[in-house]
Amino acid sequence: MGIGKQMWRSVWNQFATPQVTEEELRETLHKARQRLPVPVFWLLGKAQSGKTSLIRALTGNTRAEIGNGLRPCTKTATEYAFPNDEECLLRFLDTRGLGEVSYDASEDLKFFQDQAHLLIIVVKAMDHAQGAVLDAVRQIHQAHPQWPVLVVQTCLHEGYAPPTKPHDIPYPYGETPFPPQVSMDLARSLMKQRETFESLGIQARYVAVDFTLPEDGYDPVEYGLPELWTAIEELVPLGLRAMMAEAEEAHASLRDLHYKAALPHILSYAVAAGAAAAIPVPFVDMPVVLGIQAKMCHTIASIYHQELNGQRLGEILSGLGMGYLVGRLGSRELLKFIPVLGSTVSSLYSAATTYALGMTLCYYFSRIQNGGLPGKEEFQKIFAAQFDEGQAKLKEYLTKLRKPAG
Repeated sequence: MGIGKQMWRSVWNQFATPQVTEEELRETLHKARQRLPVPVFWLLGKAQSGKTSLIRALTGNTRAEIGNGLRPCTKTATEYAFPNDEECLLRFLDTRGLGEVSYDASEDLKFFQDQAHLLIIVVKAMDHAQGAVLDAVRQIHQAHPQWPVLVVQTCLHEGYAPPTKPHDIPYPYGETPFPPQVSMDLARSLMKQRETFESLGIQARYVAVDFTLPEDGYDPVEYGLPELWTAIEELVPLGLRAMMAEAEEAHASLRDLHYKAALPHILSYAVAAGAAAAIPVPFVDMPVVLGIQAKMCHTIASIYHQELNGQRLGEILSGLGMGYLVGRLGSRELLKFIPVLGSTVSSLYSAATTYALGMTLCYYFSRIQNGGLPGKEEFQKIFAAQFDEGQAKLKEYLTKLRKPAG
């Protein structure tokens, strides 16, 4: 009992007044990220080909958010980190100006050579003036023939006959030859583009999409997104789709902008905690993991415009229960006594615990805003369910990133 109280006091102190400084935490996170690199998607395509729409569809971020997050990284490329550069889960590299000026991929190749996990070529379905894109693809593919290549054919509605024709349901572009309901000119154009890429000797995966705005009148507005995710997961099986997806039924009560904004931060802190917990020495990483969790809690509180003071923190931790929380922390550290496998399992355990804590905090703030407060039993039930979900979401991502493609 004395050890339990001592550990509880340590947990409380770490959350209330973290013993890890901001500088130490940043340095630890930097080292953790080096051990667990972030997946990178290199986008190639002409201006207005649909690259920003593709990022928006995959991340759920708005055009404005993406525009504000883009930053130059070479003379001809910009970088977009999701959800942000400090808490990055997925990085997009966008080469600019293809088709507008002469492009030499040498500088970008030098900068990206150890980063790109997937080369995504974005072309409008009815656009065959792709000389600059093909030249760039040829140069990159010769330098890195092992990189998986995905060709995304966009703006399908520009080839519909008549133009007001609705999307074909079910999705017909996963098989060739295309079924007869696909407009003839569109089918010819899609196949001609694919033949052009194949003539370069590139074994690419192809997917056709149409990402529009609600006012454009096409339904669904993200047509082909499930097929795009399937293609990505086949080429780079990191479990990204499952990790970034929301559980519709479980999170029905959290359908608000606060939760949408908080989710990518929860995921990134969970990954960071998992990376930090990979240190194979029991109890050495606990202050760092608790520091990461405390930082996450403050981030979520700021998103919900709530103050995370001692009283609020006490309600949350006491709601989870001293024995409940301490038991989970102790179990995680004891796993490390199992050589090799122990630190791997402990890493996932820390990630899932951090995910569950973040999601439970979202439930807490959501209930506070609606004038209620979950009881201790409900708190623990929510935490347990989110812990299981966190394990399922993060397992593949954490495991596969230790052996990045390419």
